[in-house]
Order: sequence, then C-alpha cells, then structure tokens
Amino acid sequence: MGGKRDSYTTSELRHDWLADRWVIVAPQRTERPEDYSHVVSIQNDGSACPFCSGHERETPSALVSYRSESATCESAWQVRVVPNKFPAVNGVEYRVDSAESSLPSPHFPLALPMDGEVANPSGIDLYVRRELSGGHEVIIESPLHLQSLSQLDRETVQLVFRAYRDRLAYWRCERNSTYAVVFKNVGYDAGASLAHTHSQLIATDILPTEVQRHVTRMEEFHRIEKACLFCRMLAEESEQAVRIVDKTTHFTAFCPFASRLPSMVYVLPNTHCSSFESLNEVELNELAWLTHRLIRRIERCFPKAAYNFVIHTAPIHKQDSSAFHWRMELFPRITKVAGFEWGSDCYINPISPEIAAASLRTVGL
Repeated sequence: MGGKRDSYTTSELRHDWLADRWVIVAPQRTERPEDYSHVVSIQNDGSACPFCSGHERETPSALVSYRSESATCESAWQVRVVPNKFPAVNGVEYRVDSAESSLPSPHFPLALPMDGEVANPSGIDLYVRRELSGGHEVIIESPLHLQSLSQLDRETVQLVFRAYRDRLAYWRCERNSTYAVVFKNVGYDAGASLAHTHSQLIATDILPTEVQRHVTRMEEFHRIEKACLFCRMLAEESEQAVRIVDKTTHFTAFCPFASRLPSMVYVLPNTHCSSFESLNEVELNELAWLTHRLIRRIERCFPKAAYNFVIHTAPIHKQDSSAFHWRMELFPRITKVAGFEWGSDCYINPISPEIAAASLRTVGL
C-alpha cells in the first residue's frame, strides 16, 4: 500500500505504525469549502505587546538572552527566554535529598495524596492527584513585532534554534526532568493568544501517556526488525520519493504516509539520533533554515492558516537509545477535528500525503 501510485483520489485506510492508529485518507472531502474557510485572527496590537523591545518589564525576568555579533537592531537582545507568566506547569522544586531518593515513575503518575487527603488503602483509586514538578518557558523570537518565524533573518532563526537546544539541555540535564518538549502555536486555531512570534517549552516529571506509547512502539519495532523505525522510514521514503518535501545534507522533510492531519510534515535527521539537544552548530543552523523554508511553503499554500510545530526529543531515560529517533512535526490547522475523530481516535485526512507533499515541494518561495 505504501508504494507509488498514479493518483491519490479515492478513500483508503492507512495505518500509522508509530501511534498504532488508523487514518482515513479521503481526498474527495476537499470539495467541502467550509473545511478551509474558517480563519480567526488574534489581537495584533504591537503598542500593547509584552514581547516587544521596551516592554521587558511586562514579562518575568529573562532566564537567558541571545544576540549575534553582527546584529544591527538597536535592542539588547534578539531572542529572549522568560518563564511563562501563566504557566501550565508550576516550577515546584524537586524533593530529592540524596542519590537514593527517587522521582515519580516516568511511565505512570504516582498516587501521592495531597495535604489533608488519605490515599485509597486498597483497590483502584479513581481520583489520584499529586503535585507536578517542572517548568514552562516562553522563547520570544524577536524584539520586533513580527508574526512569523518566516519573517526572521537567517542569523536570528539560528539563535531561536540554539535557544531550543540550550533550554531542552537545561531541563533534561541540569534539572533531570523526565520529559521536555518545545512547541510553537501560531494563530488562534493553533492555540496562540499573542501574535508576536514565540515558542514555548514545557518540562515535567512524568512521561505523558501518548509519548510513552510512541516510545513503546519504537522499541517494539526495534525488537522485531532489529532496526530503528524512523531510519527504516527515511530509507523507504527516499526510495519511493513521492512524499518528500525538502532535503538537506543532514535532514529530510516529508509528509508521513498515514498523516492524521492534512499537509503534516515530519522533519528527521538523516542519521540515527535520539536527542535534539545533541545537534552540533552546523546541524542546528541547517535545521533552522530548513524549518524557515518549510513554514514559508505552508504560508504560501495556506495563506493566513494557523499552524503548530513540535520537537519530539528522547525522554531522559531513553537518551542514546538505538530505538528512539527524534523528530519535528509541523502541521497547518486547516481542518477541524470533529465528532468521529474524538469518538474513534481515527482521523479523516482530506488531502493525501502525496498530493500535499507535491504542493509544498513545488510552491514558489
């Protein structure tokens, strides 16, 4: 089913091996104009933006700032990392007193009673809760009131990716968090509340269930096939050559065979690598500019569409894993997840990955 075909115009089921999920590719649904007509803008008032240069007092103090030696802008910084003013994860310090102390299991939320509560002495407790340790940061990507990473110059976008790497390394290595993820929300439909170009990082002391499932699936593939799932996928995508969007010396961007969302793009390192944080400067700069190009492609194909990207790096207990291969997912938000998807966990994708890749690949930059 994954081989070449002359056309991709009929509905079919495709299996996503990583998520162990079926996806319905239904190209005929592109005839439904309402799928693409809903664009909601967010407030874009630069004079009141807390992320702009000169408004630094409106955010928590910077954790770290970046500025290139050749910077020509008047601001003291080009990229600035601050704690999120309204964090999803509070910065509760780890309670580790010695090497023998243990953090909560990365696989399952530990049942710890809150103050004044008594844990269920037997059976299954349906109301488990506990404190969550970690952090929530914002990476402000420009002192200017720009709305897209695609508006940044080459040096600045490279600084942004350096900030991603440095902050992931901090939370993973220095703070020993179980899980850390960098993500970007652009536009109202993607979850953004501010127009100023920025990304976020969340670190926690548990491994989310979906991430654990992906880890397990990668390890299962490695056990059965004696090979990395994504290394195999890269080899086969290169051979079939119908879903490739862009390729560089160190990275390949392609629309995955069982994309659950239309025009979703995976970016993978061409050689096996489990951790995004291990990228060297050459690789990091190459990835930054590749991402810049991919966002421009999406913006050309779907003007004003919201989009997200997520960097999936190895959990701390899977660093240097021969089974885990880090990846970035980039996807425009041009359709809605509706009742069937919520009820079945089976997604309907109205644009076949082959057609999506061709459109993204050939659009003028």
